[in-house]
Amino acid sequence: MEIISAWLIDHKASLDELSPMNDDGSEYMIGTAVVPATSMQEALALFERYLEEQKMGLLELSKCEQFDPVNFDATSEKGQQVMRAAPGVLEDQKIRYFGNSSEVMDCEASDD
Repeated sequence: MEIISAWLIDHKASLDELSPMNDDGSEYMIGTAVVPATSMQEALALFERYLEEQKMGLLELSKCEQFDPVNFDATSEKGQQVMRAAPGVLEDQKIRYFGNSSEVMDCEASDD
């Protein structure tokens, strides 16, 4: 029996203007996907397919790691999002995605 784990994939991805993720005219997203898979290779393949379905393209892969709540810091916003997403991913076997678009990041930078 293969064991399904949650894999965290930190990345930067381009956004097509027709992407359902592109609601503000952004060129890219920087985010994390929580992917249910039996191996890192499977997680990356599933993530690539997910990006294609969302009319996105991988620009940079920052990190891909197996989620282990014991070794995970849940004090940051990202950490809290992952801690909420991981159980659902394992239960329903569907990818969870969260991140910020280039337009949001530009607005946050100008507010500083």
